[in-house]
This record gives sequence, C-alpha cells and structure tokens, in this order.
Amino acid sequence: MSGRVVEVFSSLQGEGPALGERQVFVRLGGCNLLCDYCDEPDTIPLKSGSVWDADKLKKAVLDAARGKKHPSVSWTGGEPLLQAKFLVPMMQWAHKHGFKNYLETNGVLPKAFEEVRALTDVAAVDLKLPSATGKSYWKAHAEFLPLLRKGDFVKVVLTEASTTEEWGMVVELMAAKAPSLPLILQPATATPSARGDGTMVLPLPQARLMAFVESARERLSDVRIVPQWHRIWGLP
Repeated sequence: MSGRVVEVFSSLQGEGPALGERQVFVRLGGCNLLCDYCDEPDTIPLKSGSVWDADKLKKAVLDAARGKKHPSVSWTGGEPLLQAKFLVPMMQWAHKHGFKNYLETNGVLPKAFEEVRALTDVAAVDLKLPSATGKSYWKAHAEFLPLLRKGDFVKVVLTEASTTEEWGMVVELMAAKAPSLPLILQPATATPSARGDGTMVLPLPQARLMAFVESARERLSDVRIVPQWHRIWGLP
C-alpha cells in the first residue's frame, strides 16, 4: 500500500480547539477543491508530493515524534480523504503505537469519510463557502455533518468576500445537522489568492465577524473565534 505524501513534521496545532497541542503532521498530496485562501497550494495538484510506501511513512512519523510527547497524528493535506484506502491501515497503525488520529478534511467526501470514521478520534471539518471555492458544496456538507460525533468540530475560514447569505446557510446547516458541535470562525490570514490571479485574500472585517458570531450564537451553543495561530507564531 502506498500514498502521495508531501511532508511529515512535528509542530503545534495552530487551529481549532486543539490549539497549541503538539502533533505529528502528515501532509498528503492532492486536493479536489481550489480555495482562494489555501495556504498550501503546492498540495492541490492530484499528483503533488511523492509516492511513499507504508514503511517509509511509519518511520517518518516515529522520527518526527522522537523526543517529545505527541498525542496525535494530524492527517492533513491537500485533502486526506482522497487517499482513504491508504489512510485506513496507517490510522490503524497509529492507534497501535499510541497516537490518536486527527483528521483535517474539507467535508465534501462523506462516503470516503465513512471508510475512516471508526479510526478517527477528532475530525476537523472545514465548511467551504462558494465565495472561496467558486462552487457550492452545501449538499455534500449536509451529507457529511450528520456523520460527525462528540469531539469533532466544524471550522469556516472567513474572508472579505464571505457574504451574510453564505453565513446564514452555515448556521442553518449546523443547526439542522450538527447543533452540539463547536463552530469555529477562522478569519483568513492575508495571502495572495491560490488561484494565481494576482489578487489578495483578506480577512473578514471585524464588525462583520462579530455580527456573524452573534447570529450563530442565537442558534448554536458553542461558537468561537480562533485565528490561524501557527502563522502568528511563525510555525509551519
């Protein structure tokens, strides 16, 4: 069994409720979306990274974890669920070696998620707004959210282009499909658009961000603002 891997490294989780937790990050190659705010555009091509067999990846994870406590392996990308067949034995191996499995996903591949769901300790699901992707994924998100369990969370990256209508749809989906899970608002880190058109992606202005928070809190019990801290810390 082999898969496409971009890099393996140790760092602190910079997003969501696990903020500051040391993890081994396995960045897999290939993504099925093109979000304008993507901070890892080199992982987007389906043939990004290089082909690793399972033994090479296991060694890299153990090497990265050496010397410090790492509670979990973060399977990230790209979109890890494009390689669900490769993930299953790797996540089984991670459990046997005392790691929890932390899966970062764009939440549009529910059938692939079902293949790894039993092995996933934390699913970090990124709801995608049409203003960021150029396409609507509400139907796929609506199928994905009911598969989540306690301990998982949902994140939305918000840019200057994010609209009130889009946010209303996020809140409706969460209220209907996953009302008890944390909803994380993540202001985008200013960056050149991954679409290569020369434009800059900017974070949602503070006043609109707070309006989004308040509207979500009318329907949901756990709504938080968590910036992308690893960029602030200067970490990978």
